[in-house]
Formats: sequence, structure tokens, C-alpha cells
Amino acid sequence: MDVRKNRAFHFVYLIAGCLSSLSSANQLECDFDSGITWIPFGSKWYTFISTPGNGYKMSKAQEMCKESAPGANIVCILNEKENKFIVDQFNRTAQSGTIWLGMVFDTDSNTMRWFDQSEVSFSNWAPGEPSEGTPDVDTCTVMDTKSGQWKVASCDEGFGRSVTCETTIIAVPDGEKCSRGSKNNVLPTALLITAAAILAIISIVTWYAYKRKHLAANGFNSIQHNPTDQVTDDSVLVENEEREYVA
Repeated sequence: MDVRKNRAFHFVYLIAGCLSSLSSANQLECDFDSGITWIPFGSKWYTFISTPGNGYKMSKAQEMCKESAPGANIVCILNEKENKFIVDQFNRTAQSGTIWLGMVFDTDSNTMRWFDQSEVSFSNWAPGEPSEGTPDVDTCTVMDTKSGQWKVASCDEGFGRSVTCETTIIAVPDGEKCSRGSKNNVLPTALLITAAAILAIISIVTWYAYKRKHLAANGFNSIQHNPTDQVTDDSVLVENEEREYVA
């Protein structure tokens, strides 16, 4: 087989390997619940899960978040921009209501803290909130998604038509949305597929040209004039003439 043909097929296999690696990488980076889309903002990713009826208790909402993606939990709002981002997302979908925030009363410090035990450095409490008196262990926090204001509530109440989750672990390029097994890498993938197709065509054409040249060369040699055959024929003619003369 021609060396050029070998090289062409080598490149085709190489491109196929790249496509396989790209596919595997996508699945590893976005390997979580297939029915959820994550939206980037700042250093976090957010998703909004619809809930039936009157919503869920805090424990159920937190469970849903943890099952949705690696490291996910109920949203913790750390600054005004993040608070506005959450409100804007609900305004776009006309699903204003009340959602859980990842803030609970910490009996050890006797203060409200986020789930990650960080202190509350930013807040957007509604007037009169938190309510006076000592909160109990079942005191959680909710947000009115229309105004963006917060208030305390019992962790055992059911709230909202949506559970808002966040995570920082999803490894996809900034500015892209992500759902299971897929990323917005359509252009690079299409280019690799096109390159593989072109190289496959080149390899086929090269092989065909090689075979045609090889066959043509063999055919030409088979019909070439053989000087040895000519000498043999002349010898037979001379011998026959000599016999006729003697006779």
C-alpha cells in the first residue's frame, strides 16, 4: 500500500480520536440532571427548578438542589448584584413569588448565617425584618422575587413555585449554558467532522490513483515486444527453409 495512503488514513484516525475525546470531555464536564439548565453569573451557576402546588419545605428544597449537580445547594446571595440577578430571572419568566434562601438561624452564634457558615455581609431585609424576638432553630429565610426583599420564615413551611439552586463546580466556559452531556461546542465539532470527511476523501482518491497506476503499469509490461521471442521465431523460419532446400 502506498505511503501516502497510509498517512491519509492515519490523519483520519487521529481526527476520529479527537472527536471521541471531545465527546468524553463534554460528558464529564456536564454530567448531571438532564432536565436542568444552569445559567452563569459571576463565579456561580444557577438553576430554577419548578415546584408543584404550594412549593416545598426547606429540607426538601435543599435535597432537590443537592441532587441537581455536584456541590449544589440553595442560593446564598452575597451582594446586591447577585440579588438583582435573581429578581431579573424571575421577572423574565413572569414567575414572581417566594423562594428559599440558603440562610438559617445559627444557635451557636445566635445569628443568621448562610449554609456554608459564612457571615451575612450583605442583606436586603424587608421593613421590620428580621422580626423582633429570638429566632428558634427552625428559622429560615425567604425572598420575595418581585421586590427582592427578604424575610424570616419557618423552615417547615412550603414556599414558592420554584427552587433556586447554585453551584461553583460546573466546569464549562464562562457565558455558556450547560445541560447534561452537552456544551455549546458546535462549531469546533463541526470543523473536526468536516476535516475528517475531507481527509477520508483524499485517502480514497489517493488509493484509487495508486491502484490505477499500478494496473496500467502491469498491463503495459504484458504487451511489450519481447526481443527473445523475435529471435526464437527467426530461428524457426531459417530451419524450415533449410529443410525445404535439402529436400
